[in-house]
Amino acid sequence: MIQNFKVKTLFKDQIHERQQFTLSFEGATYQGIFHNEDIQWFYPQPHTKFEDRDIKALESKVYELMQNYIHQKFKVKPLFEDQVHERQQFTLSFEGEHYHGIFHDEEIQWFHPQPKHNLEEEDLQDLESKVYKLMQNHIYQDFKVKPFFEDQLHESQQQITY
Repeated sequence: MIQNFKVKTLFKDQIHERQQFTLSFEGATYQGIFHNEDIQWFYPQPHTKFEDRDIKALESKVYELMQNYIHQKFKVKPLFEDQVHERQQFTLSFEGEHYHGIFHDEEIQWFHPQPKHNLEEEDLQDLESKVYKLMQNHIYQDFKVKPFFEDQLHESQQQITY
């Protein structure tokens, strides 16, 4: 399982722009470059430690994560923050086009350009599915569970003295 996946852009806005990634896999940290849909590993290379089928699975997952990073560049900003009408405005890139919209009450409202005018039905469903997943991750990323009776005696454990 891949952990701690991070990406940074090298040579930003230059002809040699590339994406460098770092990840942890089975207790070791690996780095590489993703360019022209190709993975180039730095040292240590996972090829020296794993079998071909494991390498293919790892590279497939890296490819998927990089595609999501490169093609989506998903950004969210709150509108009407802390008000009754609060909404989440999002921006993402998909198949070379930039799309904007608002996410509220589990619904997507698209701005111009409307993806339904540019995409086939299957691609539109794929795009909206990705928006839902990304928005759920964004909305719940700071969600923390706090015990209800933290630092207190539970009501059934309290002693009553007369």
